[in-house]
Amino acid sequence: MSDDEQMYDEAMMEDEETALEIAALQSEDLLPQPKKEYINHKVALRALVDELSQKSLNWIQRCDVTSAEPIVVDKTENDLDRELKFYQQGLEAVIQAQLEVKKVGVPFSRPDDYFAEMVKSDAHMARIRQKLLDQQKGIQNSEEAKKQRELRKYGKKIEQEKLKEREDQKKASLDKIATIKKRLRSGDLGEVDDFEIGVDSDDDGGKKAKGARGKKAKDGKPMANHKRLSKNEKFGFGGKKRGLRKNTAESTSDMSGFSQKRNKSANFSAVHQRGKTKRPGKSKRQRTN
Repeated sequence: MSDDEQMYDEAMMEDEETALEIAALQSEDLLPQPKKEYINHKVALRALVDELSQKSLNWIQRCDVTSAEPIVVDKTENDLDRELKFYQQGLEAVIQAQLEVKKVGVPFSRPDDYFAEMVKSDAHMARIRQKLLDQQKGIQNSEEAKKQRELRKYGKKIEQEKLKEREDQKKASLDKIATIKKRLRSGDLGEVDDFEIGVDSDDDGGKKAKGARGKKAKDGKPMANHKRLSKNEKFGFGGKKRGLRKNTAESTSDMSGFSQKRNKSANFSAVHQRGKTKRPGKSKRQRTN
């Protein structure tokens, strides 16, 4: 028998064994299992309880407190009532335990001069504190940025409303002016009130301008307003500006400002000659160099 045939026979035998094991397991599952009996050994359990009991020990070693009255809750769904009962029971237990500890004479309060060593170092706590401060500052900066964004949005909204209002006013004014021009061209003036453009009575500048336009000079021509008068006084009345300082025949012939006596006086000469230094000659300049 060759090696290949031997290996094939071994594989077939292993497959048969596996199939038989599976069939045996399935047959055991199908068989009825015996019913389990739970035996309550009360004597043994009581013996174990007595062995684990700590009644022989002192109270300071046990530190157990039993409530005098059991908790009775009318409605278990009422969280507030249930927690209140737990709180009352815990308070009663603390008072009983405090009396027991005082009987034994064991101190349970921390003295005033007791300082416990910190688990964390001061440097570590300083880092934690700085981290908390940074987080709080970041939250404040975020809130401030959010507030500024809201203010910018509100400002843009107000600006858009103002621009829209100005555009509406401009459009209404242009429409009214177009209507006036159309009626003027057609010659149908109609009522006077239809062509008057309202001026805000509360505006002082409007009152002044309107009053200045309404006044007339003696010759019947309208007078200029205060703004025009101030500009005329400051800048002149227009006309030629160039060449005003050039000499003319009249300015040359005018000798009213000349005084021979004043020009020959000592004070006048000293004033004009003060501060002037005479330049040395060429030979003297060469010697100094």
